[in-house]
Formats: sequence, C-alpha cells, structure tokens
Amino acid sequence: MSLETLFRFASYSVVPFWLLLIFAPRWAWTGRLVHGPVLLLLLTPIYAYMLFGYGAAPEGMDLRSLYGLMVGFSAPPIAVAGWIHYLIFDLFVGAWETRDAQRRGVPHLLVIPCLIATLVVGPIGLLFYVLVRFFHQRVLEYDEAGTL
Repeated sequence: MSLETLFRFASYSVVPFWLLLIFAPRWAWTGRLVHGPVLLLLLTPIYAYMLFGYGAAPEGMDLRSLYGLMVGFSAPPIAVAGWIHYLIFDLFVGAWETRDAQRRGVPHLLVIPCLIATLVVGPIGLLFYVLVRFFHQRVLEYDEAGTL
C-alpha cells in the first residue's frame, strides 16, 4: 500500500468518529466507538510501522533540535506517522471535550464549534472549549470528576 493511500486512509478513518461526536454525542454506540479503543486499534499499527518498520530514520533526524525534527518530517513515512499522531490525539481531546461538557451540563451546541476547531487546529479548539466551559460553568480545571 502506498504512503499516499495510508495517509488518506488515516485521514478519512477519523471522520465517522468526529461525526458521532458532533451529531450523536449521547448515543450508546458513540460511547463504544469514540470513547473506546477502536481508532487506536485501527491506526496505531500503521503509526508504529511508519516509525519503526518502514525503514531507517533519515540521517540527521534528531528530536532535540528544530533542524533534526525538520529532517525527520521531510521523510514521508515519518510525516505520515506524525499526521496519524495528530489524528489520534486530536480525536482523544475532542472525545474528552464531549464527555466533560456532558458531565458539566455545557450545551452541546456550544461544544460543536469547539469540536470542529479541535479537528482542524487542535490546541485552539481545546482553548475554545476551555473558554466556553469557563463562561458557562466558571471552571478552569481539567479534573474528570468535576469536583475540584
């Protein structure tokens, strides 16, 4: 399978999960699919293969410097792995935002723009959610129980 095919597969594979978070956040299957390990089981093997099995790391790759990081991401398998990394973690954050909003009574219509922003520009979407939650609930902490 080509790297372009793997990239597209990974990119499109997260779409159903995001749609469930946006349009059916309280549906039982959303809980099973999005809040469970399905996406991890689907994408982590590709991620691991891109990092460790596809070939040797590019010469000069070094995660301790900007130049070394740029060298690494110039290699297509590392770029695909990096993209999958973003896809998995952004969905994890979006799932957390949805669960947290449900626990705290934040209206889902206010969460939807945050989810879309989290999908597109991860940390900015998280910041939007934190601000929405603060203005709705006056809470800044990230505790899961909502009891800090």
